[in-house]
Amino acid sequence: MQRFIFYLEKFPCSMKSSPMQLLGIDIGGTKTSVCVGTEKGEIRFSKRMPSRTPEGPQRWAERTFALIDEVLAECGLGLEDMAAIGMSAPGPLSVKKGALLDAPNMTDWGTVAVVPMFEGHLGRRVHMNNDANAAALAEWMFGAYKGADGLIYLTMSTGLGAGIIANGALLQGISDSAGEVGYHVLDPGGPVSPCGHRGSFEAFCGGKNVADQLRARIAEERIDTAILRHAGGDPAAIDFKALTAAVREGDPFAQEVWDGYIAHLAQGIGNLMMIINPEVIVLGTIAIHAGALLFDPLREQLPAFVIPSALAACRVVPSSLGPRIGDMAALALAAQAVSS
Repeated sequence: MQRFIFYLEKFPCSMKSSPMQLLGIDIGGTKTSVCVGTEKGEIRFSKRMPSRTPEGPQRWAERTFALIDEVLAECGLGLEDMAAIGMSAPGPLSVKKGALLDAPNMTDWGTVAVVPMFEGHLGRRVHMNNDANAAALAEWMFGAYKGADGLIYLTMSTGLGAGIIANGALLQGISDSAGEVGYHVLDPGGPVSPCGHRGSFEAFCGGKNVADQLRARIAEERIDTAILRHAGGDPAAIDFKALTAAVREGDPFAQEVWDGYIAHLAQGIGNLMMIINPEVIVLGTIAIHAGALLFDPLREQLPAFVIPSALAACRVVPSSLGPRIGDMAALALAAQAVSS
């Protein structure tokens, strides 16, 4: 029988003295998390479960409703105690319709009106935005770069996208597509990306795409590389962690792949610097884990894509919120709803 693990993270749950209590729901292709916290981004209790997307949206929603009940019960609170509910979800999506629009990491879901589904069950308004926008808002409201004049949060995990704060406001776009930089084409002759275009930013720098391309190339060309060893000798197990481990070891093939990855990352980030001219660009999961292995060569290559004045005005940094960015992103949407 296949076992599924529920992950639990506890914090002091003395919420009654809090001036504002918020419920956050963070949806992902791998896991779904529910938390209770405050308008200051203080997480008091968080619990997550596997998303198990092949079950379909209805079964997933039922399990999420049960998870919400568990989290609230742990804090001795009810939905009536929540000042607002925020939901961070994978794009593309429609904020106006409260719907996911064929999100690539939600297997075969198609278009799903998740907000009406949750509002109908909870009897409360739910404020949803895409995960990149929500993460940018969290960094801007709760992180080390609070109140920056211009901030871009670049998600760097399975996929790649961005949330953009400009002049103190989140850029949404007429069709809620602002910040979908993963679809931006860097090289029309490049590899096919999930959106169907060739050579997109995500095709070159999305974690899943990089791993998929590595697996195919190593198998087809029968390349002898430490990447395979770090994957336990199984080509199907090759992932981004195996790549970075091999780079740290000095493997020549891994270094060649890494150099190409950094070059395209610098190109994509350089384009964002020139278009938005932000004060800070915050990089997510992959950059946090890679550290100097990524940031040192990235900073060396950025001058090839950015004019000196824009580069000098912008810091490129890892997320200050770390592994709790998903929960804090959902709380940020709830906090924004209360303050607006």
